[in-house]
Order: sequence, then C-alpha cells, then structure tokens
Amino acid sequence: MNLGLAIFAAGILAPFPMRGQVVSPPASAADSAGGYAFRIERGWLAMKDGVRLSVTWFRPVPRKPGETFPALLELLPYRKDDSFYRRDYPLYTWFARHGFLMAKVDIRGTGGSDGALPEREYSESELDDAVEIIRQLARAPGSNGNVGMWGISWGGFNALQVAMRRPPELKAIIALHASDDLYHDDVRYIDGALHIDPYVLQIDHENGLPRTPDYPLDSAYFRDRFEAYPWVLTYLKHPVDGDFWRRNALRWRYDAIRIPCYMIGGLLDGYRDTPIRMLEHMHVPLQVEIGPWNHSWPDDGTPGPNYEWRARAVEWWNHWLRGAVSAQSSSPRLTLFVRDGHPPDAERQTTPGRWRTLDWPVPGATVLKLFPTAEHGLASSSGASVQHILSYQPGYGMVGGDWWGEPTGDMRPDDAGGLVYDGPVLTDSIELIGMPAAELQVTSDAPIANWVVRLEDVAPDGAVSLVTGAAINGAERESMLAPTPTPVGTTVHLALSLHFTTWIFRPGHRIRFAVSNAQFPMLWPSPRRMTTVLSVGDSRTSFSLPVVPMDAGEPAILPAPAPRDSRPDSRSIAGAPVAVNRVIRDQAAHTTSVEWSVGESFTLGSGTGTTTGPHRIDNFEREYYETHDARPGLSRFQGDEAHRIRAHGLDIELRTRIDIRSDETRIIAAVTRKLLRSGKVLREKTWTESIPREIH
Repeated sequence: MNLGLAIFAAGILAPFPMRGQVVSPPASAADSAGGYAFRIERGWLAMKDGVRLSVTWFRPVPRKPGETFPALLELLPYRKDDSFYRRDYPLYTWFARHGFLMAKVDIRGTGGSDGALPEREYSESELDDAVEIIRQLARAPGSNGNVGMWGISWGGFNALQVAMRRPPELKAIIALHASDDLYHDDVRYIDGALHIDPYVLQIDHENGLPRTPDYPLDSAYFRDRFEAYPWVLTYLKHPVDGDFWRRNALRWRYDAIRIPCYMIGGLLDGYRDTPIRMLEHMHVPLQVEIGPWNHSWPDDGTPGPNYEWRARAVEWWNHWLRGAVSAQSSSPRLTLFVRDGHPPDAERQTTPGRWRTLDWPVPGATVLKLFPTAEHGLASSSGASVQHILSYQPGYGMVGGDWWGEPTGDMRPDDAGGLVYDGPVLTDSIELIGMPAAELQVTSDAPIANWVVRLEDVAPDGAVSLVTGAAINGAERESMLAPTPTPVGTTVHLALSLHFTTWIFRPGHRIRFAVSNAQFPMLWPSPRRMTTVLSVGDSRTSFSLPVVPMDAGEPAILPAPAPRDSRPDSRSIAGAPVAVNRVIRDQAAHTTSVEWSVGESFTLGSGTGTTTGPHRIDNFEREYYETHDARPGLSRFQGDEAHRIRAHGLDIELRTRIDIRSDETRIIAAVTRKLLRSGKVLREKTWTESIPREIH
C-alpha cells in the first residue's frame, strides 16, 4: 500500500458521530482497555478571529465528584466526521477508557470546521489555532489543565511544530511517523528530488469536499473550498529548499522543543530518520521506538511483529500529564526491531528479527568502509581508479515502490538499470544499525541528474532484498539552499546518507550496493537522456556501513496487540480490489508506465464505500505514471478521484483530476474540480500552471 492509501485506508467517508451517548466498556475490556465509561459529543471551538472549529469529544465519565482528566489533542484536515470516522474510534475509545479527555479537531476550512482552507500544509493559521485550542483544552470542563498533543503522519508533524511554539499548557507529545525536515524528508521532494505521491491527489481532492455533517453547497463552500487554490501547484512553485520549507521545521531548531517527546517510527516508513536525529540533537526526555512496519500503527502495521503501543502511550501520558511513576522514564531511550536478513517478498506479513533496547549511539559501533572495484566487487581497500559508464534508464526503479518504504520484491529488475557492486560471500554475520553512507565521484553529460544508491542483500540463490536506499539531486551536491546544475563533463563529488535501517547479513550472503540515475516512479525523471560516469577503484568513491556488535543492547519485551473496537454504526461496502503496480513497458511507444487504482472507472459503486443508516458514500481513485525511455523529459502523472455522497435526497459527486506533464524545460500542471448534483454538472473549475524545471 502506498503512502497516501495508508493514510486514508481506515474508513473512507463514513457516518456521523454519536451525540452525547454514554458508552460503557465491556466487562472483558475493563483491565486491558481501561474502565471508564465515556460520552461522544460534537461541538465547536471559537478561534481568536471568530472562526469556529469543529471538535468531537470523547469525554470520560468521572467516577467520583470533581475528578478531572488530562486532555489529548489531535488536529487534522482528514475529515473526522467521514473520512476518519471509523479510523478514530478504536484509538479514541482506548484513551477515553483510560481516563483521558479526547479532542479531535478539524483544521479550519476542512471537515466540519468553518473558515477558508489554509494556503498550505502546516500553515501559520493551523499552528496558531493549535496553540489557542490547547489553551482552551486546559480550561475545558473536566480537564486537569495538562494537555498532550499526538498523532500519526500529519498529526505527528504538527505536534512537533506546535511544541516548538511552547504553549505553556502543552506538557508532552507523541508523534508517529513524523518528519523534522519538510523539504528533504517529506513527500513533496523526497531526498531533494521531485516526488508526486498519490497523497497529492487525495489531499487536494478531499480539500474540495463540502463541510460535514450536512454538505451544504452554499457560497461559503464554493469560496472557501471548491475554489481554493490547489496545494500541489503551490508546492511545484517551491522547488528549492529555503524559508518556505524550513520556517516551522524542527531539523533547523532542535532546541525549540523543551518538553518530553515520544517518537514512533517504522523501518519501512519514509520518515524513519527523524527519531534518530532527535536522539542525536535533543536534550529533553525522549523515548524512541522503531518497528518493522510501514506508515501505520504499531499494533496492526504491516509487516509485523506488532505490539500494543496504546498501552505504552497510556503509561507515558500518565507520567507526564498525571505525575505517575513510570518505568519507561528510566529505561534506554531507544527500542528497536533488528531485522534478520530475509528473502524479498512484496506481500510480507511478518519480519524475522528481534526487539532490542539500546543506547544511542550504539556502544561498540564501528564503520565498515567498502570500495567498489573495477570488477564490480567490494573491497576493504582502494586501488587503481577506473571509470564505469552508466546509461540513464528512466523507467527503472519500479520494484522499489513509490517511496523509501513498503515491503519490496526481488530487486534484480531494478538493478538491471544501474551499476551493481557485490562483496565477497560472507563467512560471519554482520549486524547493521544506523544510516549507511555513500561517497561518489561522478561525471555527467547533462546538467540535471539524480543519483540513487541502494543497499541490498544478495542471497545464495541470487534473490536480492532491499535493505535501504537514498537519492541525491546532483544540483544540491554543495548546498540545499543554493543549488546549481552540475558542470557538464566535470567530475564532482556527491555525499549522501542512506535512510536509517537495521539488518543482519548472514553467512553465505553478499552485500550489494546498486547505483543508478533513476528510481521511477518515486522520483520524477530528470529531463534529458544522458550518460554518466562513476569513478571507482580509488578512495574517492566508497560505501560505509554502520556495524554494531551482534545482539547489541538488551532484549525488549513489548505488550501484545489488543483487539480494536469497531464503530457500531458503520460498515464497509466491498468494491473492486486495489490494483497495485500494474506495469506496462510499451516497446513501440518507448514508454514505461505504472498504474494504481481503487475501482475501474468513474462509475461509482465499482470502487469502495461505506454506509450507515441512510448514508452511502462511494469512492474511486486512480494514479497513473508514465515516462518516455528516449525522452525522459516527457514524463507524466495523471490522478483521478471521486466521491459520491447520497442521503435523504442528497446526491452530490465531487471529481478531481490532477494532470502533471513535463518536457525538457517546464512542468505543466492542471487541476480540475467538477461538482455534480443528481448527475448534472453544477460547477467546474480548472487551474493551470507552467513552471520552469530549474533543478528537477
């Protein structure tokens, strides 16, 4: 499952919240899931400028007069009353049953909240609102005055950024799968190279949906949502790192946070470097856990093994928001899943390995430096310099997926599009924990080029598993803030850090490094056919591995996952399956394409949906990527998404198309929204931008 689908997977556009109903925990859940009954209520929070934000409360029922509770805030644009309605329930009920006052708030201009859609993700208005919400939560009926902020992905991002603003009532945060770097380590410019993610379509589409729970098609809707400028166009017009990206990013101001942080990451998640950098640079109480899964929750993420993170979160919150004694506060800061080398399997459900607790940096860690040889081997010492020619193959890289995450299949098809360097057959095990690195001496006959380095494990039978990877935009070789095209025909030095990983290479296996200029469709193809040169043999090109002692640290025992509650008033409607990695190499047209889809067409009902009572909402989604083998500048993304909402005479449908095409010098992007009522077009609007390619 790709990033965007993972974010939106839990219940697409479901029913509306219960109002004021008291929910008692089942007797069997009293110990494992807490014993408080709770109420679910929907209300409003007024901001300083008068805009009302929609809030859903999960309020624990006091067991004694005057009992108060810590408040926990999650602030998202992901439409709590429909898109995330089913997703929220098992999370919020867990914490409410453990005596936490839960507040889920839609960002202004999204979901059920009033106001205009912000101009971007993590806008100043969003962060200002968060500070005001926290102030109000601390003073809300039933609150003990201590507030925590939490969330996965977006909710983790803004928890970090709000903590940097230091609202006095905010005492601690929990952030899962969150990034400290909004340019290099987010989904708009992965590793500094242009990335068009399915999320780009999903978020701009949902931003255009009407306000819940009544879906009014009034003037405010058209002004504030339907006609709001699409975010994808804003980001395409900011292709270079700088203040736009760094203003609220933690990586450039680690000292701004002065409260305890609990960070959870995944070894198959694109944001896994952030918790490690925080360990290295921050001096606040910090707990880090990194498991084997992708962009998902630790209790049900794929692949496992999983653990009950909600139980550990309750202990964390009780310590920092209630003053309870916690063994976690004195334990090692890092709990980590160390993966045992395993065969490639894109459908993997469980990863071999073991949980460990460690200090960071890992005691006894060393760096194993390897040098590529003229014979495409890896040696422990350098030799005479030779040059290896690399022909740019823009359509290669599809096995690696759409970002540095997800289980992958055998990497040999990707490796065929680059240079590979294999070490000798291992006679002893080697355990890695950390960020591998690469130093490359390269020459190019084109001014714009991406360089990709992958660390892989070659099994005795020849199967190749991806361990980790990274890319570097050659224009950013000396400065992210002031990139310059690569001088044609001039040898330049590239240094890049591969993304954090754990892995045990076993005897009989080989260590492989693969080098290429393409990782399609993860990275938008650079614009021109080219031949690049990698200088190998001497000390200027090398690869470094972070080796630790075998079985470093101590074994960790984590609680087993508990069953999740389900919404009693919502059910899914089965639709067409997700078609992932439909790859077409058209030899006649010289194109390579990848397609992902939910459903088969805009004929709604063939996709996925949810229903409750009179409400039925259907969804269709498709992403299509294409590049031209001989003219990679002619690359394309087309995304289509639709929702149809029906209830009590209401029948509306929103369709969104994002069409991004490039040539050698420009990117042409068009976004079209179309609103239908009872099958007839009510409003349509298209935005088109022509953007110079500059460094991408």
